[in-house]
Amino acid sequence: MVIDKIENAPLYYGLGERFRKALEWLAAVDPSTLSPGEKVPIDGENVYGLLFQVDTLAPEDCKLEGHQNYADIQCLVSGLEAAGYALTDTPLEPLGEYDAKSDVQFFTGDWDTLTIRPGTFYIVWPQDLHAPRMACGRVGPVTRLVAKVKL
Repeated sequence: MVIDKIENAPLYYGLGERFRKALEWLAAVDPSTLSPGEKVPIDGENVYGLLFQVDTLAPEDCKLEGHQNYADIQCLVSGLEAAGYALTDTPLEPLGEYDAKSDVQFFTGDWDTLTIRPGTFYIVWPQDLHAPRMACGRVGPVTRLVAKVKL
């Protein structure tokens, strides 16, 4: 996992051309020009973006998710949220099978929590399970951009 401020995104361009494209998009896009949930092609199926405008959830309503074929780069635009984090070697209970079409599997178990503030992004790889959208204190609205990078 990587966590940093979006103004430091160029430090991570060395992760590869797809990551560079995703990070440049996250730093430059105007969220007001996007529709929530609409898939925005950045580099075909190799890199695409999404906008989420949602309310956070109480921690007990959150679940860890993991991806096998894409890395997530999540960047908080507004609001305040926490993100649960656990490695795949942590004792966890799957909440169903891996969904290859959506590239996601959900889990429950113990996790650590990070506070995510506006302008912060984090990158998660397949070994990084994450629970986005967790309330930090009270439930409230957040706007988050997500770039999906094919591995």
